[in-house]
Amino acid sequence: MQPLLKLSSVNRSFGAIQALKDVDFEVLPGEVMGLVGENGAGKSTLVKIIGGFDNGYTGNYAFDGQSVRFASPAKAEQSGIAIAQQELSLIPTMSVAENIFLAGHNVPAVANKRKLVDMARPFLEEVGLDYIDPLSGVDRLSVGEQHLVEVARLIAHDPRVLILDEPTAALGEQDSIRILDMVTRLSERGKSIIYVSHRLDEIFKITDRITVLRDGESQAPRTADTLNVNALVELMLGRELDNMFPERRPKRQAAALMKVRKLWPDGLLEPVNFDIYPGEVLGLAGQLGSGSGEILGAIGGTHRTRSGALTLSGREFLPSSPKQAIAKGIAYCSDDRKLDGLFLGRPIRENLSSPALGSISKFGWMRRSAEEELANGIAEKFTVDTARLNAEAGVLSGGNQQKVALGKWLSIAPKIILVNEPTRGVDVGARAEIYQKLRDLADEGAAIVVASTDILEMTNLPDRIITFYRGMQIGEIGLEDMSAAAILKQITDPFDETNL
Repeated sequence: MQPLLKLSSVNRSFGAIQALKDVDFEVLPGEVMGLVGENGAGKSTLVKIIGGFDNGYTGNYAFDGQSVRFASPAKAEQSGIAIAQQELSLIPTMSVAENIFLAGHNVPAVANKRKLVDMARPFLEEVGLDYIDPLSGVDRLSVGEQHLVEVARLIAHDPRVLILDEPTAALGEQDSIRILDMVTRLSERGKSIIYVSHRLDEIFKITDRITVLRDGESQAPRTADTLNVNALVELMLGRELDNMFPERRPKRQAAALMKVRKLWPDGLLEPVNFDIYPGEVLGLAGQLGSGSGEILGAIGGTHRTRSGALTLSGREFLPSSPKQAIAKGIAYCSDDRKLDGLFLGRPIRENLSSPALGSISKFGWMRRSAEEELANGIAEKFTVDTARLNAEAGVLSGGNQQKVALGKWLSIAPKIILVNEPTRGVDVGARAEIYQKLRDLADEGAAIVVASTDILEMTNLPDRIITFYRGMQIGEIGLEDMSAAAILKQITDPFDETNL
């Protein structure tokens, strides 16, 4: 079978940096091709070239047997190539049907709402949203449903190749399943899919073949059923990764470092109660919207609460700002490093030292030597290149940005470290490093509390798990009972007694 899309010997440089080196890539008709690699491996550059966002490359690009070079994304889309990117391009105040036909493609010059509804239904059915009212506002849908509407909008243009770039990165388990089911349906109907993801379990579930990019170079595509996770990781890293997750050992419980009592963050249906122990990695497991992220925000002073109290070192308090939490030795690493985790336009050095300005300045003047010493120490501990500390944080890969966003909190020597979605959008190599650093910090006596919608992460990282479902605290799972099935049962269908 001849490839529908084929790139040969593609090179792309940005100044002295060569992002792609003689890359070969192809997709067959009706195939789901996985595209994987570490952050900085060249995946985004390749996707931009395929989608017409970047035509400054050298090499050959053939589509449907014809040599092409798209001058713009619109040209690529007209030829049958569409990209659903991580950042949604929907207009929240408009209806689902209006968003689907926003570009005016194949829409009559005059069309009332009923006409748009009738035209939208087939595309909604194709992505599994047949239960959605096309006149509903997009802002009333879940994040996963909005992603599917985005794909429905692209399908309305009748693409032959659909590129999905990290479509489940910000989604919970149920919404992720919807995306994967949609990919399978589209493939069965003859669409070619390029699926870009850091979630290796998804790659194996839905792809026919997998292409690996490593340091800007492509590896020959492999059929998914001839690989396993370890073999794929070795292709991505160029070396074996002994263990993704550090070893967990049962610990004797000391006295609780913090007691969370009747804490009721906005967005939850009822208050929550649990204890946090030193030297432990505690997991808060739940789907997107379950309330686990809001609980971390409340403890870290970034999320409003109706009531409740935290007891730390025998004293009750409830922070109303991050400053108050930091003063108690509580560090909070949010789930959106670009929004409120980093100063992207400032040097890495300043980011690493930012929480500790009081200790490295005197009378309002920065002590540069103290700042450099502090930043260098943290960078070495989190394997961030110390030679790049004067570069802007925004130029780092996603994995290195996450390491800076987390590592900066070491500057205040925190007793409790709260981490929301610790590896969202992070490649497999950086994930392993982050997991090890969290474990090291716990072994040094800190209490680590992690909220995550990634089931693989929740199953293998924490020592103990508190589960949540739709704003309610459900239960607790100890290390001896921890499994993906046990976690999923409590966070997706806790009240079904038929399977007990």
